[in-house]
Amino acid sequence: MAQLPDGNWLVQQIGSDVVLLHRDTQEEIVRYPVSDANATAKAQGTIYASPLLSPEDKAFAHFWCGYFHAYAGVPIHSINSPEEG
Repeated sequence: MAQLPDGNWLVQQIGSDVVLLHRDTQEEIVRYPVSDANATAKAQGTIYASPLLSPEDKAFAHFWCGYFHAYAGVPIHSINSPEEG
């Protein structure tokens, strides 16, 4: 889970989905399957067009959504252990 700079929005992987949601209300801006490149690209467009996010929050959301997509399906121990790479 990652918190965006304004503190109100979270980017989180829930099961096989990545969700950008409001911390308090749980309102979702976007939800997409983490391993689907086309869905990730569409999510990036939704983030870019959102009037709810500041430019800074959009930049961080783009980064974190890409990060979650890049590591989709990679076991966490192999991310943390360079010798297994």
